[in-house]
Amino acid sequence: MVLGGLAYAADFCHGLLAAVMLLVSSSMFAWSAAGLAFGFAARDRRSAIGAGVTVLAVATVVYYGIIVVDGHRWRDAVTDGDAFPGASSLVSVLTATAFWTTASVAGGTVLGLLGQAIRRARPTVAALAAGCSFALLAGQGAVAATHVYTLGAAWTWLVEGVTEVLLAAALTATLLGRGPGPSRWWTFAGAAVALLTASYAVWVLLDTIRTAGTLW
Repeated sequence: MVLGGLAYAADFCHGLLAAVMLLVSSSMFAWSAAGLAFGFAARDRRSAIGAGVTVLAVATVVYYGIIVVDGHRWRDAVTDGDAFPGASSLVSVLTATAFWTTASVAGGTVLGLLGQAIRRARPTVAALAAGCSFALLAGQGAVAATHVYTLGAAWTWLVEGVTEVLLAAALTATLLGRGPGPSRWWTFAGAAVALLTASYAVWVLLDTIRTAGTLW
């Protein structure tokens, strides 16, 4: 619930505060870190899936629930030719809620299982799971940092993107180090770099599609 509430509050922040709020509540890193950490802390795989799904789904419902209750984002929206001002916007909010709740179920499942793999799998598998987790948590931040640098945009967003990558590395390395067996650090590093490259490419593609207006 806290994550969803903070994500809503982040929409109203600006400048440095906006970058901080995005980092801790409204970024891919923040939400993925929550799912991964809850999965790692769970007692078994089934509990890990349940924990990962629950934390993300509840946060999603809280975020969009506040938007619906608050109403100012959709109630006053008027579309040309719309006989019911705000109705189309409300439908869009409800559609987004359904989409991201479904994504939370899928993402929470994956992150929960990755958290359990880091904690309980054989050392090599745990290192690979940690590397995969790093790529998932750091991909959006890596794209944000490089795009900000290229476009010469505000330095706060550059710092935010770099911080996401560093925190993702710190979190996944910490979880890997807390596993019961010996940590395969070179395996972790190799998987992290290779999979971050793939994650980066996917995020660049998504940004391109968004810019073209063909994806939410």
